Amino acid sequence: MMETADRTLALAEFVSALTLERVPADAQDRLKQCLLDFIGVSAFAAVQAESSGPFRQAVLSLAPRPGPGTVVGEARGYPFQYAALLNGAFAHTLDFDDTNLFGALHPGAPVIPAALAMAEQEGAAGARFLEALAAGYEVACRVGAALGQTAYDRGFHITAVAGIFGAVAAGAKVLGLDPPRTVDAFGIALSQAAGSMQYLENGAWTKRLHPGFAAHDALMSLALARAGVRGAARPIDGRYGLLTGYSNAPTPEHLVDRLGEHWALTGTAIKPYPSCRLAHGAIDAALSLRDRAAPDARERAAVEIRLSPKGHQIVGEALPQKVHPRNIVEGQFSVYFQTAVAWLDGRVDWASYDRVGDGRVHALMERIHVKADETIPLAGAEVVVTVDGQELSARVEQPLGEPERPVPWDRLETKFSGLASGVLGAARARRVIATVRAIEAEPTVPRWARSLRAGGRGR
Repeated sequence: MMETADRTLALAEFVSALTLERVPADAQDRLKQCLLDFIGVSAFAAVQAESSGPFRQAVLSLAPRPGPGTVVGEARGYPFQYAALLNGAFAHTLDFDDTNLFGALHPGAPVIPAALAMAEQEGAAGARFLEALAAGYEVACRVGAALGQTAYDRGFHITAVAGIFGAVAAGAKVLGLDPPRTVDAFGIALSQAAGSMQYLENGAWTKRLHPGFAAHDALMSLALARAGVRGAARPIDGRYGLLTGYSNAPTPEHLVDRLGEHWALTGTAIKPYPSCRLAHGAIDAALSLRDRAAPDARERAAVEIRLSPKGHQIVGEALPQKVHPRNIVEGQFSVYFQTAVAWLDGRVDWASYDRVGDGRVHALMERIHVKADETIPLAGAEVVVTVDGQELSARVEQPLGEPERPVPWDRLETKFSGLASGVLGAARARRVIATVRAIEAEPTVPRWARSLRAGGRGR
């Protein structure tokens, strides 16, 4: 029976029937953490990242007049679809946004911007907004899991490809669409699902734009479906659907297995470092070993790193742009660079990218060798450092931030404050923390969203 079941319809029925009372407390708590993290990361990126100015300029050329949609860290408003685009791009720019290994994607960057734009448009309450996040995250994670890692082998960026379906689910929940209309929106989104890994070739900014495109296009899909446009039937699991077109080895059962009982979104992790998640195990290992070497000896180290085969493919291949990255995006996807700055500086943060092209980092990267090891978990690593004949080793099964090693609220709040206070101001940043932790009590999202804007400063 399951072979002929319409799993896309099952997802739509799940979204339509979902109420906050059905979302477990731990899932609600994780969504609030992800929302706070999204705000902090987006606010900082809106102001500090080198790509944000051009992104903003392009949108302003299309929408020169202010609109009602909030972009985190911006003083002015934008039309809702462009607010979603910029929020999605800013959220993903630092590669500091949440990740879900089960779904092999960043769920928050496409889902939250779509949910926020729709909640502002509809004047939704905080409880409905939180329901929308639950629906969007769960659908995005399950669609990503159903696609599986082989989607990357075909060159697809799962964050965008699966993320648009999570963004549609979130918007459908805000709008209160019935299951057939939600399927129509999914069916329209199928023709817009996109995102190419070719950005790895030269560190292109298209990677940062992918979640923004997904959120923007989700709003278009919802508007068309709401107006009565017919979408493709069974767009996710049909004969010519997403899983067939985008994966070598899909697992469609992940779409509905224990749906509403087991919450895939609870496996979403908060990142401690602004780089590809598949480099974080090596960073954790290098940081754990660093104090065991004398400071004056660290630059003489030789390093061997073992990664999972997928980790090796994405961040560890001995390609010129990884062994010696030339820009920030390449540095974000280079375990050579990430391990080198962690070992030399004792930290990995946005300022670490000032070290791209640095001679000391360059010299250490020359002495780093990376291998694939099938015994290493997806985001884990084993690092062996040899310093003046002394061998130091550490193995990390799961990087910091995964459910096995969670980031607690106090550490998340520290991360948020460090990112957002310079944009929103310290006092308002503290208020945002308090409101996010009780977002379900907010009477109206549009009013709350105003607190996410830069106070009185145009950009």
